[in-house]
Amino acid sequence: MADYASMFGQGGLNDQIDADRLVTDIGLDSAEIDRRKEFLGFDDDDVARLADLGPLFEAHAPEIGERFYDNLTQYEDTVDVIGRSPKGIDALRKTQEAYFATLTDGEYGREYFRNRARIGKLHDMLDMPMKHYIGQYGVYYDLILPLLTERTTDRIHDELTSVVGDTATDGGVSADSSSETDDTLAGVDAVVENAIADLRADISAVLRIINLDMQVVADTYIHSYSSRLSEEVERREQLAAEVERDLEAPIDDLQRSADNVADSSQQISAVTTEQSERVQSIATEVSNMSATVEEVAASASEAETSSEQARQLADDGQDAADDAMSVMDDVGDAVDDVADDLDDLQHRVSEIDAVVEVINDIADQTNMLALNASIEAARAGEAGSGFAVVADEVKSLAGESQERASEIEALVAAIEDDTDDTVDSLDETTAQIERGFERVSEAMELLDDIANAVQETASGIREVSDATDEQAATTEEVASMLDDLVDRADTVAAEAQQIAAANEQQAATIEDVSQTVSRLTE
Repeated sequence: MADYASMFGQGGLNDQIDADRLVTDIGLDSAEIDRRKEFLGFDDDDVARLADLGPLFEAHAPEIGERFYDNLTQYEDTVDVIGRSPKGIDALRKTQEAYFATLTDGEYGREYFRNRARIGKLHDMLDMPMKHYIGQYGVYYDLILPLLTERTTDRIHDELTSVVGDTATDGGVSADSSSETDDTLAGVDAVVENAIADLRADISAVLRIINLDMQVVADTYIHSYSSRLSEEVERREQLAAEVERDLEAPIDDLQRSADNVADSSQQISAVTTEQSERVQSIATEVSNMSATVEEVAASASEAETSSEQARQLADDGQDAADDAMSVMDDVGDAVDDVADDLDDLQHRVSEIDAVVEVINDIADQTNMLALNASIEAARAGEAGSGFAVVADEVKSLAGESQERASEIEALVAAIEDDTDDTVDSLDETTAQIERGFERVSEAMELLDDIANAVQETASGIREVSDATDEQAATTEEVASMLDDLVDRADTVAAEAQQIAAANEQQAATIEDVSQTVSRLTE
């Protein structure tokens, strides 16, 4: 037999394979080889039969190489695999001839299977699918079985010729001819039976060694698949760890910021609600004061109808003037309280501006976080698709927060304008109250002179009537402005509650993002 074994290991890709480590990794040591042989029943008789088939295999090795690659070149995907090999098609045929011929080399130890594993690994490196590699053994069957059948047929023919020839040389027909015919048939049966038994044993030996070869091929492919799977799992674990490491601190910071904003929004909402209630109380008091002033004006008109009644009611008028002075003092105090409350409202509006700025900052940070998450999701490929959806939701929520913040800024600006108008109105009211004080003082002076001049008293009462009418109109105006202020305070409270709700929703969304990242790392 030619030195076919020396034809292995000459290709350019062999330098990339550590065959000894490969057989170690797939567990193919001497004990494992013996175990597999024992399991298949591969014994010394099989070794001897394969050795006897050696010349036959060697003689047809070129034919197997030709058939092998004729079959492979019929399919586009296997042609691509052949094209990736550094060897040309002729060199590949020679390697296949050697692979076929060494099936019968008689040495079936570690070195034999080392070469089989190395060749299987080469085909895996060229991305030859395992189904095609193992399927190519069908070419072996198509060649070997007819060869063995033909070899057995020739043997039967030769042996039968010998048996029949021996019988013919005995010559003549005799009484014993029937017995000789029986002996001849028995000899033929024995030849055929022995030949078929040998054929069966030869085929079994060939199938066993090919089965051992296929086991090694499957081992190399499975080892490769397992290595790739381990590398992919490790890569995904590293990616998940990187995503968790990159997002852990920003998400924690954003969570804390969102919680702080939510708490601040709740406080603003509570303070604004309280302020609205206080303004409502002031409005009620002013309404009551307006009714009182109108009653004073009515009383003054009645007193004007008769100086006699005016004389009799002079004392009552003095008391009413004193009451009016007290009411005016109350009005002044109430106006001062309104001014203080307006100062508080302006301060709260400034706080809302600060909160809006914080919301805008958070929205900007959320947009940046969503962008970073989208980049990481793109890097993760399909594994990050669910994370990309979460990043889009976070970005959408940040946009909505910015829109709500802009609306709040517009409302705050409107409140500031209205507050300034109210302050101006209060200043005017204060001036009017001061004038009211002057009118009441004049009325009191006139009431002191009622006893001396009824006409002067009537005139004084008319002045009081006019003054009280003017005061009634003024207090009604103040009440109207306070009602408007109540409405605006209610609006601010409602918006503050919406801000609080939006920030609570944002905090919940951030918590969902954090849980999603945790699930991704798992």
